[in-house]
Amino acid sequence: MKTTLGKAVLCAFSLILAESTFGNIVGYINSTMQPGVNLIADQLLASPDNSLDSILNATSSNGGLANNTAFTMWSNGAFLPWSIYDAGLDSWSINYSLDLGQGGYLESSSSFVNTFVGSVGPYFQDGGPNINWNPNYPNGLQLISDPIPHSGPLDTEFLNVTGRNPVDGEGVAILDRLTQTYNISYYTSGIGWQNQGLTGPSTATLNGGDSAWFDLGGNYDMPNSLPVPAAVPEPGMLALAGLGSLALLMFGRRR
Repeated sequence: MKTTLGKAVLCAFSLILAESTFGNIVGYINSTMQPGVNLIADQLLASPDNSLDSILNATSSNGGLANNTAFTMWSNGAFLPWSIYDAGLDSWSINYSLDLGQGGYLESSSSFVNTFVGSVGPYFQDGGPNINWNPNYPNGLQLISDPIPHSGPLDTEFLNVTGRNPVDGEGVAILDRLTQTYNISYYTSGIGWQNQGLTGPSTATLNGGDSAWFDLGGNYDMPNSLPVPAAVPEPGMLALAGLGSLALLMFGRRR
């Protein structure tokens, strides 16, 4: 019997899961990519693996990946070298793996729907919270995601993504793919999540199929911090497609 999971049916994300005869939860995620930046996550275990060649390829619907689509990941405070998609070969120049909990930074020249197929990992139980998920992320900026296909407010998703509760001054920036703008929220104990600038309670939701920028460690000076645009290194081959460089909205000033 097919079921939906939690709040997983959204405008840019739809999920169908089915119970297999072996007890594994398997299914697929339809994730709509927009022209520009997409912060993505694959919350299923694909076969044979979660490499780009397995999960982002010509089987995508709605026209599929455009030639020279670019992908990178954030590691140890810097972007990894760009991987560029070759539509003729249906392969990526660097076959990165987008594993559970990781975030991917994808630039596309066109809209398409990518279908992620696979089984739910070991952190999922009866549609509830993660179990035994303790990634121990270091302080600083992380591009990360929920390791299970789940959508929810930051009250839920921060714990799901990081394996712990937030501390004062930690922030999350969630990209709206359609508008190419970020919803930035900061945490204050006793108050909860607030919009950037402390203008009111945050209603930010982290959708299934999305990753987000998590600024860990509580190093931000609130309410005086302001978003600072940080240049994303331009992929040389992507310039031929006319995308140019895009800006990544990072968090506020360090103390």
